Parts: sequence; structure tokens; C-alpha cells
Amino acid sequence: MSVLTHRNNPSRTGANLSETCLTPTNVRSSFGKLFSLNVQGQVYAQPLIVADLQIRGKKRNVLFVATMENWVYAFDADGHLETNGDREMFWKKSLGPALPSNRIPRDVGAFLGRYNVSPSIGVTSTPVIDPATQTIFLVAKVAEIKDETVPCDGQVATADCPVANKIFALNILNGHIRDSQVIDMKGYSPEPTQVGKPCFPWDAKRNVSRDDAGRINLQRTALLWNRGRIYMGFGSHQDAPCPMYHGMLVAFDFDPVNLKLSQFAKPFLVTKLGETDPFPNLDPKTLGKGGIWQAGNGPAADDAGNVYVMTGNGGFEKDVQFSSSLLKLSPDLDKVEWFAPANVGALNADALDIDLGSSGPVLLPGAGTDQVMGAGKQGMLYLVKPSAMGGQQQHRWPHDRTDPPIQYFWAAKRWAPEFIYHVFPISLFAFATGYHHIHGAPAFWPDLRDGKLLRGVMYVWPERDYVKAFAWSRDTSPDGKFDPKPKKIGPKAGLGMPGGFLSISSHNQDNGILWAALPLHDDAWVDIVRGALRAFEITPDGQTLTPVWTSYCAEPNDNFNFAKYVPPTVANGKVYLATFSNLVNVYGLRPSGSPQSTDWKPDCDPTALMEMPSYKKTAKGVKGHAH
Repeated sequence: MSVLTHRNNPSRTGANLSETCLTPTNVRSSFGKLFSLNVQGQVYAQPLIVADLQIRGKKRNVLFVATMENWVYAFDADGHLETNGDREMFWKKSLGPALPSNRIPRDVGAFLGRYNVSPSIGVTSTPVIDPATQTIFLVAKVAEIKDETVPCDGQVATADCPVANKIFALNILNGHIRDSQVIDMKGYSPEPTQVGKPCFPWDAKRNVSRDDAGRINLQRTALLWNRGRIYMGFGSHQDAPCPMYHGMLVAFDFDPVNLKLSQFAKPFLVTKLGETDPFPNLDPKTLGKGGIWQAGNGPAADDAGNVYVMTGNGGFEKDVQFSSSLLKLSPDLDKVEWFAPANVGALNADALDIDLGSSGPVLLPGAGTDQVMGAGKQGMLYLVKPSAMGGQQQHRWPHDRTDPPIQYFWAAKRWAPEFIYHVFPISLFAFATGYHHIHGAPAFWPDLRDGKLLRGVMYVWPERDYVKAFAWSRDTSPDGKFDPKPKKIGPKAGLGMPGGFLSISSHNQDNGILWAALPLHDDAWVDIVRGALRAFEITPDGQTLTPVWTSYCAEPNDNFNFAKYVPPTVANGKVYLATFSNLVNVYGLRPSGSPQSTDWKPDCDPTALMEMPSYKKTAKGVKGHAH
């Protein structure tokens, strides 16, 4: 079983329905960490798998890993040993120097040394693989060193200190670069009115450069391979309004004969050029921004090649600007249909930090299903009909406002005043309390019969909230709806953000397991914290959510740093987990004769572990919460 794209498929369901090795029973009895693979840099990209690849004269399962230091690796996914005792690596490739975090545009957080991503920004998005041409596509932020005598540390991008977002096409057999191109944003970034001027008050000592596009814009979403074209979403670093950014969806074509990349036409812009977000600004038409970031989740694509994205906070103007909206774009990006919640104005308010674009769209599979779902920081989930997106949701008090979406309901806990759960020296009260953001896109387990969706279960784990199972069926509607009341509620996430990042493995409707990567306990908003891997038995009716394995319960010494926004990759009897510890951990069934210890519980209290002297937070300053 190959995993060639983020969350398994272009629908972004997060479900592997062909897993024949792992079952709830054997995971409970004999599952554990098998080995770790050493890499250079934090791993924000979900690891990908190509199964049965003919390489070095044999068919191998190959694991591809990309890091924030711009290294790309191809490992033996089953952990075969080299003669020197190391795990077999087929190749590794450097894509160039990564950008130091102190060069990005500054908001108040960066001004205080609280960077969204630190210490480097390289490959932030999940790559995508085309098996037909045996090519892996990646986007890296490259800060080329042209002259060692020119100091570039902390500087804006210039001809002497260039910064570029570059797309690479690599041969998966040997890592050779087939082609690479600088992603051209000239004419779209930076805003001409800001060139040559400083950004007050947080970045007052550096003037915006006309060469700054690569420094300003962050390619955050996973890449989408769709009919020979690669799509990628752009947002910002730190959500800094100066230099102004505009959410973009960019496309590249790939020639399968000549193996060359070419940028397609012009990008789709979420908001209008020419706005510089003067502070304070209460005009929804002149806010700019509207990043396509989706907490690393990728654009989705339907069978007709249409592309779906969700956008962050910024300017909104019907049929013109599309912040905090769910968008359907034609393959050529020249036609847009959209849905926006009734309270889109509140979602776009910077002070509330509840934009819609914090997770990513999920297309429900099956012939004729015609449904896409998405949820954001407010905690509301929307189910929308792609064939009739509907524009802005109607607000007709006291009605239920269900026109135009098919359905909407609270997938996370409702807002409520709370005590501040952590001390954020850079945050407003609204950032720290009340809302339970959804960052991990929902995972969906479909029950398909003769190609038609009969029923399904959606799983979601918001921050500071419980993991939940919502059942989808045709019982109350011939087109299908969710039961807004969870069928089952599981454990609660830890102290702060970002909640759980989910994957599903099953053999069709049998042996369902929900896998979750999340912080063990601490808030990962601006800190690197210890991570956890959890597994739950699930059933097609949504009424089972039983813990069967937890890393810190079964193996308390499995100490790794949580990789923010990265779901586990499950394939061929193994689970691959990205970390911020310069490692990818590999879990699976232990060899015969080494059963799981019997003195542990699948769902244990981590309090005793956190009281141990060895338990502590590590380095500061990784957030990944970039629009």
C-alpha cells in the first residue's frame, strides 16, 4: 500500500482502507516502537510511502521524508540494516540553505523573539509523488548564500541575500533533481506602496525590498497532484500584516516526457492587491491577507479536477474577496464558487483569531455524494454541496441559518469564558480562552457499497477538547447528513493547542483503528513539547472509540518532540510518525517472542510521568501557526 499524498488521497479523508496487518487485537497485545530514523531538521511534512518500488535490484517499500533544513531522504520503510548496523538509506538530497527564522517579517510575537517556526524554514509542506514518472515534488524555501562576505543574518531579501520559494522535481530512485523552478510572484508581492519603507512598529529597522516575495510568502499547504498539475497554497509567516500578503493558490504543470516544470498562468488571489492594512482597520474590503494555510492540510480535488481550499482571516467582499471561505476552483483557477458562514465578518476579525481556514476541506467519497466538509477555529463544522456552494450563508434570525449549507453544527465545544489556561506574553485574552480551535482536518471512514457511500463516521479532535465520532447516514436525508450529536466521545486533549491529528486504518469495514498524534499534555502554541501517539479501536457504526495503545503508557521512555500538524502515516503494518526531534519514529508489531508488557493500561494518566525529573519542555519558539 502506497501513501503518495497528504492524508492518503485527493479527497483528504485520512483513511487507509487496505491495511491487512494491524488490528485492534494485535495492536493491544504486541505493538510498539520498532526503530527510529535520523534526519537533519524538524519534520513538518507527513512522511510518504511508495510500496514495492524496484530499487537497488529489489522491490522495496520506500519511505520519503523532507525536513525544515531542506533535506530529503529515501529510507527502507521496513528498516533493513546496512552492513554498518544503520537503517538502510537509499539516498539523501539537500535542496539548499533554509531561511533562518530571524529573517521573516515580524509581528509582535517575532519582535519579542516568539517565532512561529524556529530555527529554520525549509520544506514546510508535505510533498506529493507521481508514480507514473517516479517523481516526488517538493517546495522549499531557499536562502542562497551568494557572497560569504555579505552579512544576510536578520536581513530582508535582496540581490545579495536572495530568498526564494522553489519547487523541485526529484527522481524517487536516486534523488537526482529533474527540474527546479523559482515560484514567480512578481506583480503580486510585495505591495509596491510598501517597497523601500519600514514596517512600524514591529519591524521598523528593515525596509521592505522589491525582492521580498520569497521571504514574505510561506508555502504551507500540502501539495496536490491533479491531472498532471501540482497545486500549492500560500499564506504568511506570523500573520504579519506588513509587508502585506495575499493568500494565493499557485499551479505548476509537469511535462511527463521532458520531465520539466512550468508555472501555470497566474495564481488565484484570495484578496485584492493594493491594500496595506493600515492599523486600525475596520473595513472588511481592505484587510488583504486571506492566507491558504490549512494547518498543513492539502487542497482537495474532485473527479472533475476542481480544487477545494479554505482560507484564513482577511478581506471579504462578495464574489471579489474570499477570506474565511470554502472555495471551489476550476482546474485552470479561472472560475471560483464559494461558501462563507453567516458570521464571516467575525471570523475575519484579527482580535478573535477564529478564521475558517485552520484545517482543510474533506470531500466525502462515493459516486454522486456531492458533499464537502470543513471546520475552523470557531469549532463549527460545515457540510456544503460542491455543485451549489451557495455564497454567503443566510442570516435570518431566529431561523437556523441552514441555507445554503446542507448542515452545520458544533464539532468542538462551544465558546465559553474560561480562566487563562496558559501564560502567553504576546496574546490577547481572546486568543487564550474561549474557543476550541480545530486544526487537524476531520478524518472520515466511509462505508462504500458498489461505489456509493452508504454510511460513514467522521472523527475530529479539537484543542482542549475530546476526540469525537460523528456518524453520517442517509437515514434522515436521501443525500446524507451527519448526526450532530457525537456517537462516541473519547479522551480529552491536553492543556492547549493544537489538538489531535488523525489517520484511520482498516481493512474495508473491518479492524478499524483511529491513530492520533498530539502533545502529551503541554501547550504547543509557541513551545516544542513532548508528543504522544495513540490508537483507538473504532467500528463502522461510530459507537466504539476504545483506547488500545498509547505511547507514553506502553513505553514511557519513548520520549520525542511533537511534530505540529502532522498526522501519522499508516501503511503495510507500520505507523510512521514525524517528530521535532530530528527523527521519524517507526512503530509496528513486535517480532515473535517479544510480546507487549502486561503491566500497562492503554489509557493511563500522564501525571506521574510529568512529575519525573526527566520530563521537561525543550526549546522554545515553534508554533507553525502561520497564515
